[in-house]
Amino acid sequence: MKVFKKRQTKVKSFFRSEDMELCQLLLHTDNAFDCLIELGHQGAVQFNNVYDEDRLLNNLYSKKVSQCYEYLRLVDNLHNMIVQLHVNEVFYPDVDRENRLREKDLAKYGDRLKRIHVEASAVTEHYYRLDHRRYRMMEHSFAITRANKYMTADMGSELLYSESTVMGLVQDATTATHHSQLNYMIGSIRADKFYSFELLLYRLCSFNLIIRFAEMPTPVYEFHHGQRPEKMRKFAILMMTSSTMLWPKVLKICGHYHVNIYDCPRSASEREEKVRELSQEILNVEKVLKEAELMRRQILEVAGQDLFIVRVNLRKALKVYDLMNRLRLVGGFDVPRYLLAEVYVPSSDVQEVRLILRNASRLSGGADREETTDDELDNLGEEEEDEKQDPKDKKEKKQMQWEETEESEFQPDFQSDMTSRAILLKKTRMVNHMPPTYFRLNRFTRGFQNLIDAYGMADYKELNPAPYTIITFPFLFAVMFGDVGHGILLILFSLIMIWKHRAIEKYQIASTSENEILNILFAGRYIILLMGIFSVYMGIIYGIIMAKGFNIFGSSWSCRYNATTLSDPLIQLTLDSSDPNFYSGHPYPIGMDPVWAVVGQDSITTTNSLKMKMAIVLGISQMMFGLGLAAANCVLLRKKADLVLVVIPQAIFMTCLFCYLVFLILYKWLVFGGHKQTPYNSACAPNVLITFINMMLMKREDPPENCLADMYPYERLLEYALVAIALCMIPILLAGKPLYLLRRRRKQEKERESRDLKPMRRQTIREMRSTMWYSTDDVSETSKQRSVDNEEEFEMSEIWIHSGIHTIETVLGSVSHTASYLRLWALSLAHDQLSDVLWHMVLNKGFSSDQPLYYSVPVLMAAFYAWAILTVAILVMMEGLSAFLHTLRLHWVEFQSKFFGGAGESFKAFSFPPSNQRS
Repeated sequence: MKVFKKRQTKVKSFFRSEDMELCQLLLHTDNAFDCLIELGHQGAVQFNNVYDEDRLLNNLYSKKVSQCYEYLRLVDNLHNMIVQLHVNEVFYPDVDRENRLREKDLAKYGDRLKRIHVEASAVTEHYYRLDHRRYRMMEHSFAITRANKYMTADMGSELLYSESTVMGLVQDATTATHHSQLNYMIGSIRADKFYSFELLLYRLCSFNLIIRFAEMPTPVYEFHHGQRPEKMRKFAILMMTSSTMLWPKVLKICGHYHVNIYDCPRSASEREEKVRELSQEILNVEKVLKEAELMRRQILEVAGQDLFIVRVNLRKALKVYDLMNRLRLVGGFDVPRYLLAEVYVPSSDVQEVRLILRNASRLSGGADREETTDDELDNLGEEEEDEKQDPKDKKEKKQMQWEETEESEFQPDFQSDMTSRAILLKKTRMVNHMPPTYFRLNRFTRGFQNLIDAYGMADYKELNPAPYTIITFPFLFAVMFGDVGHGILLILFSLIMIWKHRAIEKYQIASTSENEILNILFAGRYIILLMGIFSVYMGIIYGIIMAKGFNIFGSSWSCRYNATTLSDPLIQLTLDSSDPNFYSGHPYPIGMDPVWAVVGQDSITTTNSLKMKMAIVLGISQMMFGLGLAAANCVLLRKKADLVLVVIPQAIFMTCLFCYLVFLILYKWLVFGGHKQTPYNSACAPNVLITFINMMLMKREDPPENCLADMYPYERLLEYALVAIALCMIPILLAGKPLYLLRRRRKQEKERESRDLKPMRRQTIREMRSTMWYSTDDVSETSKQRSVDNEEEFEMSEIWIHSGIHTIETVLGSVSHTASYLRLWALSLAHDQLSDVLWHMVLNKGFSSDQPLYYSVPVLMAAFYAWAILTVAILVMMEGLSAFLHTLRLHWVEFQSKFFGGAGESFKAFSFPPSNQRS
């Protein structure tokens, strides 16, 4: 029975990058589109250098790209019509899985889109023309009505003007008065253009023209060809004059201002009859409009059934054709038959990609879509076993397969079904560039990996910090955020998101607008869950729940002061750990003793000392773990020089100084204090910080009376030796690697001179910066010549400068990074004090009310409501965000700087993003 170990390989690739294979992909032009569609849905292939700015296009598919853009334009027009008419466009959440596009479907899409667009455009244009006509008749009717009211005497309360009166107002002195006749004109104009129109007519005609206007009661729509109707205010105008010579000028100005001129009968009865005719015609047009709108809605409803599918598939087709337009043509420009590309594929996905290409070729030929069969999986297993065979046996087997398939694969005239199949071949030549980095992720690990990728992508085959961040990140967060109650709130919030993850995913897919805050919280739901769990754990260690201490096992401390002692102002009240009346000698089983939550100033002093030392211990432990990962990186990547000349001296320097500081802290905790006899009692316990400073300054101080001069025998001798060893590591860090590179250069030059070879350019600057994924140690000379043929020149001055900067960073960074971990203590203190302030200043006011019950209960409810809001808003959200950012900084700067390069390139697979409502 064959064993298929593909899944195990994929799990391991989270700790280091997945093994990448550089392959050549050969696609036939007949089914290249269908093959790339399937690869895009799989997302397992990265095309190299196809999107470079200087990439030459083959222009074989430029017409297809333009065609896709034209189809998308039709889709957008139909979508705008659907939105304008409030027609429901059907959304399919499973479009990527159930509605895969084939190249032959594009012609059907085009024909159907053009037909529906022509029908919808014709009906819409007809509808707009009818609506435009209706609004013109409404304007005409309103203008006649207002003119009739102005010129007739049936409105008793209005100022009435007879025709003779108006004639007297506009009488032209150049004409005979007894032959003059009043002329008038009605129309409509946009409200924003009326005042300039009126001013221009006044300057042109002076008092020879009278203008009256009235605003229409409702805004009307103005229709423009090819554009959406524009809603605007309009005025109905009445112009009167006795001179017919003014009308040509007035009409010309009306034309420039887009004034709609309407016919107005001269007699009042004719005007009323005209208004009745217009009203009846408006009713008739509205009936036709309803039928046109119904027909328009039916057409758009049909279009909306699959418009989402068409839009998604057209965008995929556009992306595929753009990629095909960038690939290299094989077979000549006259009759191009193949497309060639250089791709990166994860090693565990090579056989799966080949199977996808095989199925895509079969589907392109008209076969039905089927799932992978057991025989095909067995074949994949056999091919994987072939990959693991001895190179000689594999070479012989490949030669046999080549001889068997040579004729069938390279005779297009006889085996057309074989020549149209896509071919994926592994490349064996070495290349200069670094392969992309790719990690196998799931829902749980993706959030932590995003934290690392925000800083930088890991180099190829470099250790990934994300697996270790899964534990260290929420734990360091909890050190600053330790509270059982606040941790439970985080757990409940994250569990709700995890429980409702399907509903949230559906909401994200179906939402028309993107909620970035929800996306961030949902992507980090497992991070929040672990932060809450560790916060509960650290809350138990601190003995705090919602800023109040709790006592489970009973305190080891007790107070034996009587009333007389308490009333004496000369006696200083303190807790003496050496007195059995105060301290029992048995530590609290879990975490801190509850007494330190209620003893005031002593509590702050004790907890600060403990948390400060704990922060230093945790920080140095994490930094030493980072140096251990750096050593593992050097071993895995065969960087012996970096291991011996950089990492090990750094580790020795940190061990001699700062690990010794951790030893002093732990030794003091274990040896001094409690009920121990002099000189190991609490009074003789030395100050660790002063001891460490004296060690660095190489000075002594006189101990207190009856106390030891040293914490342990030969303490000063050991400290002097540690300082000397640490100082000896600085010259190694400064000159070790530059001298090694200089020696290797001279050795290689001598070898090349003895072989009489051409001088070779090297990459020693890059090796100093430790950014390359491979080392030239233990590599044959032939491999060196093939893998470093176009590198940087050897510049010794730059190497020394870089080495000096790195040494200063190491020495000063060890101090600053250790001090940076004190933020664990500072943020924890701030969180505790702020929690205590909210408790005593808000909630405690409700509990301490001495008023009657009918008054104190509402006060308590209001106090609890305010306390709950402030707790969630300030302590959980703001303090939680602050602790999150500080923890992120500790991992990015203090931890990852010890071993993480972060200069790699991510695996950018050709893939289609999940389709959602916004797409």
